Amino acid sequence: MLKNRGLSAHQQGGTIMTGNRTWQRYSSTYRAKEMKTLAGWIAAGENGSVVGLIGCGRTNLLGFLSYRPEALQNYMPEQAGPVAIIPVDIYNLPANDLSSLYRTILHAFYWVRDRFASTLRETITHIYLENRAEQDPFLPQRALYDLLLEFQNQQTSVVLVLNRFDRFCQTATPQMLNTLRGLRDSFKDTLSYIVGMLQEVIYLPDPAALGDMYELLDSHVCWVGAMTESDARQMLDGIIQAASGSPTKADINAMLALSGHFPILLKAIGQWWLSSSSGMAVSGDWLEQLLEEHNIQYRLERMWNGLTQEEQLVLSEIQDLQVQVEQWRSAQSNTTESLPESVRRSFQGLMAKQSYALARLKAKGLCYQSEAGWFIAGELLAAYVARVEGHVRGKIWLDEKTKNVYQGHEIIQNLTPLEYEILRFLIKNPRIKHTRDDVIDNAWSDDEQREGITPNALQVHIASMRKKIESNPAKPRYLITWHGRPGGYQFFPEGKPL
Repeated sequence: MLKNRGLSAHQQGGTIMTGNRTWQRYSSTYRAKEMKTLAGWIAAGENGSVVGLIGCGRTNLLGFLSYRPEALQNYMPEQAGPVAIIPVDIYNLPANDLSSLYRTILHAFYWVRDRFASTLRETITHIYLENRAEQDPFLPQRALYDLLLEFQNQQTSVVLVLNRFDRFCQTATPQMLNTLRGLRDSFKDTLSYIVGMLQEVIYLPDPAALGDMYELLDSHVCWVGAMTESDARQMLDGIIQAASGSPTKADINAMLALSGHFPILLKAIGQWWLSSSSGMAVSGDWLEQLLEEHNIQYRLERMWNGLTQEEQLVLSEIQDLQVQVEQWRSAQSNTTESLPESVRRSFQGLMAKQSYALARLKAKGLCYQSEAGWFIAGELLAAYVARVEGHVRGKIWLDEKTKNVYQGHEIIQNLTPLEYEILRFLIKNPRIKHTRDDVIDNAWSDDEQREGITPNALQVHIASMRKKIESNPAKPRYLITWHGRPGGYQFFPEGKPL
């Protein structure tokens, strides 16, 4: 619990559990911005999603939240009551059934039992040991309800931290998801969830299966991206401490600039420095060397594929403008002179047309805004974007005035009249799971013609459309088939991230 009056002697001393001493190496101000956001949710009893690209440090943030509750207390309001933060490993369930889910949650309480006063600790221990082998889901379910009731009686809020929630949803049964909803409904004033995911809930395989939980997790989103400079330096210090020699100040600054403070890149760069520090080139020549490293390429590709097609196009536009700014600066003797009018207008146009995508990219830690305009965060990412420029497509949208359908800045050519009507219907009704009959009924206005269209015939049109809008029709990102009964199509105008 967070308030000192409810802490055990163990926790007041700052030691959580022997197995979790790793978290004590983190500064108490680690991820301060994100921790402040989470503290606000917890104080208000709200649910939310912690979202970020692969390698953003999401797991570390949730681990820090779970195992350093005294750090969280720094951001909690004075009037907040005691809170129990319980990390639950729902991704590695022993079996995909209700009994395993209940017993896993009970075990999560048992794992952190030393945080609580002796009476509550004994209750947790007794309940878990009595139910840890039960296969009948009713028994561990009732035990979990009894345990939550005990916390409710003690006016202690419980926050279940569920990392990799998106992966859990891929295999969870409807009954398991209903269970999480039911727990929340039964203990609204006591229980809340903080879940960790690679993407927002809209990109889950079946968001509708979440039911009421969808709104709970979609209403509050904390993006995790690049670290602050102090956090990045601390991380880098931990990586290079095994080196026989110390990097120069210029080397450290170069590693930070190359990574853009993004954890997955900073770790790879630090490890590269460790393995090749003897006799390697000066830091000014590292960029091209790192771009040829397969592990660096792999990480950049995974980050890139985690973006929507719209976001990829905006990053490419930022990179192009960034090059123009750098070229202009290198040609100027007076660096205080204002940017050329054409470049300033380009930045203004980008802001006007892509404000939403820019805000998302900034939240993900991939770009930042300065007085000169927008720039990509990190030299490695900027160089990677330059290499893939010309291979991005952008958002699909309909110009209501001209009736043309665009993909990014280009008109989609050679659409047949039927394909155009299908696409127009999908553009006006995005991200919804449409049955095949829904598409047929709305894309064909002539009743006689519509009666002759079968689902198989529609599939032929869909395949033809994918060849015109998808960079890889075998792995569509705009026009997705959803299977099951009755099955159909789902359209993501921004181009769904992989």
